[in-house]
Amino acid sequence: MLHAEQDIILYGSGRRCARILPLLTRAGVSIKAVIDSGQAKQGTWIENLEVQAPSVLREYKDTVLCITVADPVEQEQIRAALQREYGYDLTYEILYDDLALEAVLLIQKIKTERIDCTEGCEPHIVFDCGSGLGLGGIEEWTKGLCTELLKQGFDNLHIYTDTGKYQVQNVLLPVVDQVLDKNKLRFREEILECIMDYLTDLLPVTVIAGKPESFLEAADLLKQIAPDKIRIISVIHGGEEHLYKLYDKYMANTDFFVTVSEDIKRDLMAKGVAKERIASITCPVACEEKTERAYTTDANLPVRIGYAGRIVITQKRMDLMLRVIEVLEKREVPYLFEIAGDGSYKAEMEEKVTASGWSEHVRFVGLLSREHIPEFWRRQDIYVNIADSEGRSISQLEAMVNGAVPVVTCTSGTQEDICDGDNGYLVEIGNYEKIADRIVHLATHRELLPEFGRKAHDTVYPKCRKEIHTGFWEDLLKSGYGYH
Repeated sequence: MLHAEQDIILYGSGRRCARILPLLTRAGVSIKAVIDSGQAKQGTWIENLEVQAPSVLREYKDTVLCITVADPVEQEQIRAALQREYGYDLTYEILYDDLALEAVLLIQKIKTERIDCTEGCEPHIVFDCGSGLGLGGIEEWTKGLCTELLKQGFDNLHIYTDTGKYQVQNVLLPVVDQVLDKNKLRFREEILECIMDYLTDLLPVTVIAGKPESFLEAADLLKQIAPDKIRIISVIHGGEEHLYKLYDKYMANTDFFVTVSEDIKRDLMAKGVAKERIASITCPVACEEKTERAYTTDANLPVRIGYAGRIVITQKRMDLMLRVIEVLEKREVPYLFEIAGDGSYKAEMEEKVTASGWSEHVRFVGLLSREHIPEFWRRQDIYVNIADSEGRSISQLEAMVNGAVPVVTCTSGTQEDICDGDNGYLVEIGNYEKIADRIVHLATHRELLPEFGRKAHDTVYPKCRKEIHTGFWEDLLKSGYGYH
């Protein structure tokens, strides 16, 4: 790590040099020279420093150097020239992004050392919603949980987010911190410094991160320089290998992991995370102990099928959902399929449905508000999901707790809620023909709908209750894992 009064030479006097110089100055780094091979640049001034010829390196062979030029090809040419012409030892080189980050860390280290976290001081609790406060699953979960924690007397809550315009309940307005201005902060080091400044002002702090993005990175960096003043809880919502890889570099500094399924918990344990550092909890959904609803048991009427979620190909595989519909059409199944949601594939999907003459059986109902979701599922006989991957689908829980029979691909967490052939059906990932076959089976054996639907509700209701989830988080945040 850089230290105060560290000597640095910068190669290149362009925009990236101008960008990093103020940061290095604030970090107390000593700029021994700014050099540039362009003769037109030599003798000009940048931030009160005269741009010199590379030959000055003969005086500073053991000084750390950073090439500020962005083009990687040009960087390699510069490195070769430095070795060939000036005998510079490249083991002293530091990459531009690393230097910027080291400078940010040095600035924050100086700040945190001045903070006296008196023993017993109540920590602030910060939930990450850096992607905004729109209708995303993590964002809705955060708002719902924080609302309940406020009712339980937590007066030290914060929701970190950006400066966008969002509809937020009045009860949450005092705890929403709109910190990140994405229109002004474009570079990684600027964003990380913004977040670290925010967290440093709240020390001691417990952070709850739901994505392996800038907020978690900033918290991880802050913990490296103030390990006794920050605790990190990572909530892992997805069970895909690429997601685990993104979390790899944060594993060591994360104090506790909360997973949305036992599958994810087992995966983390297989990667070396101690069992004592992980808990699995089902996300809450609006639910009732008994669900009053009807099923389409008359075989002459269309069986009702529903999907609610992102209408995209990646992960959700809505292109395969079209293949399911095609099979249902060929087998002349009486059905009505309602598709709720939005996404990049929606327009193309609508065009395909219209062009194929399926519009009588397939309806796109748009985005649903939270209060209308139970009503949507209570009018569906079957819930279908053909995703390649899920963490623990909230939509699945909402469907099942309202009595819709699940017919889904076997992704992470599904086997915790669905017993194949008892309260729904599990199908191999990508097998759209089998998805369609299970729907056909239910459509021709309508007596199974109320039986499976009741079992679906009874399976997930005890797990989905809001008070269970709130109690879990209340205990966790008051325990040593929240802060000690």
